Amino acid sequence: MSNLTPLAALYQSVVQEELGLVARVDDDGDVLFRHPDLGTMFFSLSESDPEFMRLVYPSFVDANELGVTRLQLLEVVNAVNHGCKAVKLSVQAASGPTAGRVSASIESFVAAPDKLPAPELLRAIVARCVSAIRHSAGQVLKDALELSQGAAKPAK
Repeated sequence: MSNLTPLAALYQSVVQEELGLVARVDDDGDVLFRHPDLGTMFFSLSESDPEFMRLVYPSFVDANELGVTRLQLLEVVNAVNHGCKAVKLSVQAASGPTAGRVSASIESFVAAPDKLPAPELLRAIVARCVSAIRHSAGQVLKDALELSQGAAKPAK
């Protein structure tokens, strides 16, 4: 059974034509691509809900990599969620030595119920969606690193 449904084919062509990136459809029917500045991203798709768009930038950093505690990371993520448009950041549950990895996503309804999105609409928004994720991820890194560097400075 092919995973290249009309919905997956639409997103695959939009990524390839608008972003100029190679995109592939995985076994779940999601459209994966590698952004040169960010790494792997994907559109999580559901044939039963074709009007719902979810672009995911998974597990891009964790608290340990940033030199902050889980609580500090949660506070940074909350502040970035509050201050940045469209993107939803989340921190996975802590497991083992990691304090939880941060993922970013953009979720939106992009068509009427049970309809495929218009190709023109997806073409018009895909670059902005990637840009919003890049901005939010960059803000998490910046804010967390400032916090960890501030905590590492000796008091005067």
